[in-house]
Amino acid sequence: MFNTENKIMGTKKEKLIGTLIGAGIGAVIASNQNSTEENLHEEKINYWKTIKGVLLGGISGYGLASIFGSPNDTVNYTHYYKGKRVYEGITYSDRFKDRMSEHKTNGKLFTKVIKDLPKPRCEALKLEKERIIKYRPINNIIHNQL
Repeated sequence: MFNTENKIMGTKKEKLIGTLIGAGIGAVIASNQNSTEENLHEEKINYWKTIKGVLLGGISGYGLASIFGSPNDTVNYTHYYKGKRVYEGITYSDRFKDRMSEHKTNGKLFTKVIKDLPKPRCEALKLEKERIIKYRPINNIIHNQL
């Protein structure tokens, strides 16, 4: 079975860079082919060929960035205790249950956990920091300075 939680998917930045590089390469290839054709007076046709090259290259770059980009292997989670947000954390998707057990063993009190969908680790770290700064949960120490 295909595991959708660990599906490879690049970050937005990786996809944007892949798209731009692909579009640039597609434009260069298409314009080089246009300049070698004998009928240069057909500029309108040549522009369409260049646009097609840019589009095809951009789509190809996006696809490659999606396939070879950062894996979606990290989840963000939030602990609540009696309805109040008390902790923001991240862990690898396959370690989620173990991580919750570690929190309980360490004496962290929580009555509810909400887990996000898996995402690349760099995006999960950024989101965790943003949430800690915004909500100031009492059990987070890092990023929770007054």
